[in-house]
Amino acid sequence: MRTPRTEAHISSRSLGAAGRWGCLALLALAIAGLFIAAARLLQEPGAAPAGPLPTGDLRLATSTPTATSTPTVTPPPLPTSTGEGIGIGSRVRVNGTGAAGLNLRAAPGTSSERVTIAAEGSLFIVAGGPQEADGLTWWLLKDETNPEREGWGAANYLVEAP
Repeated sequence: MRTPRTEAHISSRSLGAAGRWGCLALLALAIAGLFIAAARLLQEPGAAPAGPLPTGDLRLATSTPTATSTPTVTPPPLPTSTGEGIGIGSRVRVNGTGAAGLNLRAAPGTSSERVTIAAEGSLFIVAGGPQEADGLTWWLLKDETNPEREGWGAANYLVEAP
């Protein structure tokens, strides 16, 4: 047999539903409050916390540089010939450059464009010069076997060839 519903019975059921809705409303307010607080913190980028900041002793580890030796390259000795016997039409040989060879340039001077490198012992015919530039005497040289290959070479690295 069923017990008749009393007013107290109905109101307790209503309170349970109201309590659930109240908890949900309270939870929603708490979440909204967190979002608002987070938004305010993000809008104030330079805000300093209240009170003094903690201080500490900051030490950085540094390494002491050590000296390393740099190998020095000794240039080959200059040939004793200064090109006094060289003239237009002379046959000359590259001498005293070692494995580096002689830079042949587009114009007299060490800053002129290098057009080719003549190997030690290469033979050339003097086609022009002499011209002075950068403290050196320069001769226009043409390759004996390839007349298209030519450039200005410093007399310090040329010797007369038979």
